[in-house]
Amino acid sequence: MRIRSILRIIGVLVAGLGVSMFLCALMALFYKEEDLTAFLAAGFVSSAAGLLLFFVGGRARRRLDVSHREAFAVVTFGWLASCLAGALPFFFYAQVPALFFRDAPIIAAGHGAAGVLTALPDCDAGTGLGREFCSFAASMFESTSGFTTTGSSVIETGLWNDIHSRSGGLPHGILFWRALTQFLGGMGIIVFGVALLPLMGVGGMELFKAEVTGPVKDKVAPRIAETARLLWRIYLGMTAVLVVLLMLTGQGLYLSVCHAFATMGTGGFSPLAASVETLDSPAGEWIITVFMALAGMNFALHAAALRKGRPVHLKDQETWFYVGVGVVISLAVGAYLYAHHGYSVNDGIRTGFFNAFSVLTTTGFASTDFALWGIGAQLLLLVLFFVGGCSGSTGGGIKAVRILMMLKVALTELKRLVHPHAVIQTKMSGTPVPVRVINSVAGFIALYLVLFLLAAVILGLCGYDLTVSVTAVGSAIGNIGPGFGAVGPMGNFNFFPDSLKWLQVFLMLAGRLELYSVFIVMTPEFWRR
Repeated sequence: MRIRSILRIIGVLVAGLGVSMFLCALMALFYKEEDLTAFLAAGFVSSAAGLLLFFVGGRARRRLDVSHREAFAVVTFGWLASCLAGALPFFFYAQVPALFFRDAPIIAAGHGAAGVLTALPDCDAGTGLGREFCSFAASMFESTSGFTTTGSSVIETGLWNDIHSRSGGLPHGILFWRALTQFLGGMGIIVFGVALLPLMGVGGMELFKAEVTGPVKDKVAPRIAETARLLWRIYLGMTAVLVVLLMLTGQGLYLSVCHAFATMGTGGFSPLAASVETLDSPAGEWIITVFMALAGMNFALHAAALRKGRPVHLKDQETWFYVGVGVVISLAVGAYLYAHHGYSVNDGIRTGFFNAFSVLTTTGFASTDFALWGIGAQLLLLVLFFVGGCSGSTGGGIKAVRILMMLKVALTELKRLVHPHAVIQTKMSGTPVPVRVINSVAGFIALYLVLFLLAAVILGLCGYDLTVSVTAVGSAIGNIGPGFGAVGPMGNFNFFPDSLKWLQVFLMLAGRLELYSVFIVMTPEFWRR
């Protein structure tokens, strides 16, 4: 394995993140806020570390095709390095004294308005705005939650209660960085890198196959770099359309961009304390619901539909299954809210669709605190914890295609019991599924459930109740975001000790990288020549 080549590629990713931190520094300068120092320091450290890794990797004298094993190493350690770099702005905001605009929190709070924090973080006293990030474990949790598009947060205070101003909350740059990490993580930092690697003389097919989620990797263009660039153009185009639509509902440019990034990345980070509920915009909820659903579909199908000028999704069984599950659960939740919580028909349907698709696509937005709903509605949403988005989407979870495939395998086995001598094949969209793929999917689901149960048991042994243990682990490994109980949509994860935050960091990374990419680099065989 060519370690130096791996370091070279990871260096490009980390240096690129450093550049994006300098862009956030420009935002801090524009708003004249105290996070300018943190972004300058984080950008310098990340850029320097990335350039160091790049030059340690040596000069590429010819085109370098990444091998199968090297691709897994680049993807796993690339994501880990990105999350580590992404934690620096949060950590430095709490730990590095602000050299510029120290009075910005007081000004934003209206010169000491009641009920808001106006002091900069004091890590020794454990007080002040952003004090949660005094712990590097908490900063790493927030960064990993962003890049893996999970959407869980450690922020207890500091999110905004007013859609028109900061009003004593965290600065624009820090909250924008949260949204940007989800936007970059949604389509995948590695896929973005694949589009640029040819400039370094690095082939990207194995890298693309190792990062893109799901059992099927579709090339939508002859060259893999062209495929990555096409997917990113579609991703950027949909995001731009969403920004415009959200602005038309009355959101300002800043909130529209943050919510669009979190929607298309299926991450769910919002600058607002009560998430989308604060907007009080039915039109905005429907718009976000539609784009969450689109983000949870296979982007290769979006590309094919754009190229052919017709909705090719209609011939894809996974899409039908994904939409069908989402619609059925949404209507069931809406009916439950109408019958048991006094919602009107319109409000029940809108709330059901928004929150069900938020969980199904693993976005994690909330238009209400569904942790307060009755057990019936919560169980309906819990079903969606184990489905997730489509393969090739920005969503997490087990993936709809895997669930559908296993249901088809079960049905095939029932038919074989009735007709033991018949030759019956499992098919997806009319195409027979190879046994190798079926075995891979079955192994993935088994590994997913084993890891889920082990982690839930660990939280239970640490004294947390069943609701918190199960849903906190489910949200982490499925990259969903909110759970129920104390980790519900209006709660946070900061009450967990640092050791359990690190466990959830591992679960979020493992879930985002489809388990195999993480576990394979932990085996001795992987490192043998």
